[in-house]
Amino acid sequence: MNMNLDELSIEELEKLIKQAEAALDKKRKAELKNAQAVLEKMAKELGVEPEQLLKANEKKKTRGKKATKKKAGVRRPAKVKYRDPNNSSNTWTGRGKRPLWLQDALAKGAKLEDFAV
Repeated sequence: MNMNLDELSIEELEKLIKQAEAALDKKRKAELKNAQAVLEKMAKELGVEPEQLLKANEKKKTRGKKATKKKAGVRRPAKVKYRDPNNSSNTWTGRGKRPLWLQDALAKGAKLEDFAV
């Protein structure tokens, strides 16, 4: 289906959008109905209620999460260890890659201790 949307007016485009949304909604409802039928058929073959199939899957998810879940804590930001004397907003905690302002100063012969806070 090839349509040249550039040739349509605003009203025609809005009408097309509404039609497409209605068609999409209809297809989603049909797919949901089909999935429910499949689930009910599987449950019947296993001799259980469809709700039991869904609950069994939920138990597996929660069991796995408890085993691997770490306790969430609040981290404080790292303390500033180095500061640029020319611009006090340039700081570095000593973690990660050295900032460019510090790399430039060190390349010019400055020592890291010169920037210690």
